[in-house]
Amino acid sequence: SGVSQRQTVWTMNALFSEDQLRQRMAFALSQIIVIEPSNLVCGSWCNEIFIYFYDILVRNALGNYRDILREVAYNPRMGEMLTFVRNKSRGYLWHLLKKESHPDENFARELMQLFTI
Repeated sequence: SGVSQRQTVWTMNALFSEDQLRQRMAFALSQIIVIEPSNLVCGSWCNEIFIYFYDILVRNALGNYRDILREVAYNPRMGEMLTFVRNKSRGYLWHLLKKESHPDENFARELMQLFTI
């Protein structure tokens, strides 16, 4: 199954990779910066989505936390999870629909609460 394949690849990288510190830091970051798999509808692409997300953590494991958050924030899966996708600004709604509305601020609030405070 997809989960067992993902776990096997991760285990092989974690145990036999030459950059053990980077792998351990990426694992620690993956316990802090998470994506929710329960509402993920992706079919056969689920492994690719998780691997891409984990690669962000591996790539930036020894870098700046701000850079990690920036790259994670632009990740499409995080956008779905924190309702960034399909969110419209106040100006956009007024210009197109002549409707005054407030944008969903969940993304910014959750990003701050979950990953920085």
